[in-house]
Amino acid sequence: MRAHLLSHARRLSAIVLTFVFAVAGIAVATSVPAYADATCAGSVSVYGVLPDGRLTYTAIDPKNGNVQRTVVSSKTLGFTPKAMATLNFNTILVNSAGGVLYRVDVITNNTSLTFNDPVSIEGGWTHNLLTYDGHGHLYGTTSSGTLLQYVVSQPKPSSPHIGQRREIGTGFTLKTLAAAADDWLVATASDGQLISYAINASGGYKRYQLDDKGWQSFENFVSPGGGLYYGKNPDGAMYWYEDGNPTDGSGTDITYHLDDPVSSRGWTQNLLSADPAGCKASTPVNTVRKRIGDIATGEIGQAESGCDKYHPGCDRGDNDWCAMFATWTWHAAGVSNVPRSEWTARGLGAWGMRNNLFKARSGSAKGSPKIGDWVIYGTPVDEPGGHVDVIVAVHPDGTLSVVGGNVNDKVTRKHIDPDTARSGRLNAPISGYVAPPGA
Repeated sequence: MRAHLLSHARRLSAIVLTFVFAVAGIAVATSVPAYADATCAGSVSVYGVLPDGRLTYTAIDPKNGNVQRTVVSSKTLGFTPKAMATLNFNTILVNSAGGVLYRVDVITNNTSLTFNDPVSIEGGWTHNLLTYDGHGHLYGTTSSGTLLQYVVSQPKPSSPHIGQRREIGTGFTLKTLAAAADDWLVATASDGQLISYAINASGGYKRYQLDDKGWQSFENFVSPGGGLYYGKNPDGAMYWYEDGNPTDGSGTDITYHLDDPVSSRGWTQNLLSADPAGCKASTPVNTVRKRIGDIATGEIGQAESGCDKYHPGCDRGDNDWCAMFATWTWHAAGVSNVPRSEWTARGLGAWGMRNNLFKARSGSAKGSPKIGDWVIYGTPVDEPGGHVDVIVAVHPDGTLSVVGGNVNDKVTRKHIDPDTARSGRLNAPISGYVAPPGA
């Protein structure tokens, strides 16, 4: 992650938390709150295993990502763990490097974390990744990339209570795996993809590409349900994300909190797992930003010869129609008061400034880009020869996916780094972003 993404400190009860995390060898920073749409019974519960084998428990506020408390066991597991899945608030499954599956019964409160000696369930569990969906199904991946499903019939299972092994498919060479909902999985891959899988009753599945770049850095990725995702980087930073509808197969409704991490450092656990039954998704809302992203993406490949749909006369040779396309995406998504008479990037930027919707890329007025925003290349006042794109994805590494008209005479998708990207006749850098009114 870029250093500037870590610049905002969290506003927590710093003295208490600093002491707790110091004891655990885990650090926490403070930050500006944001608010989630997930409905949760209480705190998000995240269990972890430290390199020395001790267990950790962290409670996170689902509304703003703030760490509420962390406790660490004095006892170690007594074996080298390989993967873990949380069944419920006080039951964890962990397999060993030797392939033995253990049940760990945990007791935690505000000041302590204890657990009984791990109960050996059975051998042969050589899975690389494990996750539980909170609705009776345990999932695991093998070193060969096979995804397996098991039925868990008891909250404190022993050998007879985990069975009905079913092979879902092959090719699941994943870096992380979590359960987003009942028989819905979310995963990251080493090449940066964020992927969702819907498992059906007959054991088949459907794969959805939520994002194609930027998720490769996470060593651990967990979800308590409700569209909340938490990812830990090798540098010990923990980030959080909100998926407006975790079962729609779309990543355009994911909210990013890159400047508001759960913690900017200190998460040193080798393994992490969240209680999967803690949160539920609120009624999905097709937000304006999601509609803009979906509409823009649906136009990729549209040639200039057919661009009259964006504005009459668009296909005349003297028109630079990137602004026509950008304003059309907003209009088609139902945005009010779209400036449909501004046909230059600088004009759209100036309109955004007049209406307090312009967010500078850098400086004291800097704002974070979001899906649905316009990207303005060139000074939004009097500099000709700029360009405008529509943001369709914001990636965890700070890069963006954008869709723009009049790029090589068609609508084109690009992956850009906003710090270095340039476009337009003058090859101008990004000056800032314009947000849809009311979004």
